[in-house]
Amino acid sequence: MKVAKEGLTFIIPFVGLAVLFLVFGQWFLFGACLIIASSFCFFFRDPKRNVPQNENSILAPADGKVIKIQNIESHPSFPSSVKIVSIFLSLFDVHITRASIAGVVEGIEYIPGEFFRAYKDEADLKNESNSIFIKGDKTNLLIKQIVGFAARRIKCFVKKNERVEKGQKLGLMYFGSRIDIFLGEEVRLKIQLNQKVRAGETEIGEVKNENG
Repeated sequence: MKVAKEGLTFIIPFVGLAVLFLVFGQWFLFGACLIIASSFCFFFRDPKRNVPQNENSILAPADGKVIKIQNIESHPSFPSSVKIVSIFLSLFDVHITRASIAGVVEGIEYIPGEFFRAYKDEADLKNESNSIFIKGDKTNLLIKQIVGFAARRIKCFVKKNERVEKGQKLGLMYFGSRIDIFLGEEVRLKIQLNQKVRAGETEIGEVKNENG
């Protein structure tokens, strides 16, 4: 199982302690450290994803469950109405964030904030977040990484003006969090509330053709 390198900071110390306790015959502590190290390996797992090649598709940016779908009349990053899909990541979900479309990273905005539980309504407005705006050939979108009560750290892998491919890794959130993806009115949604999605694989929407 491939593990994200960011997880090694958590895994290596407990593996080292496990070896130490094994040498001194502390079997209970040895087992406890192995369990903790294994848990971190599971959380920071980085499985391969089979990215669909449909150029009109919008892919899920994260693993998890769709907890909210809403429409708003305006947003500073979009010329007209916007659809927002919120995905909650439990501790059991893969926490790698992936690009929903191919395009250029036109902006990244990090905002420090509070740590309400990620599924709460106030989380999207008050919690610590990192927003990545991607300009694609057919549509633009905004991916907002929001940390929750347990997750208090966001790792961003990309930089402004960088070209990203569909399904490429954008970042990592730690220990339970949420992703909001903002989509323009030209996108038709293909998901429902409470649906489970997988980053880089599940098609959550598609760009409408000229005939609608």
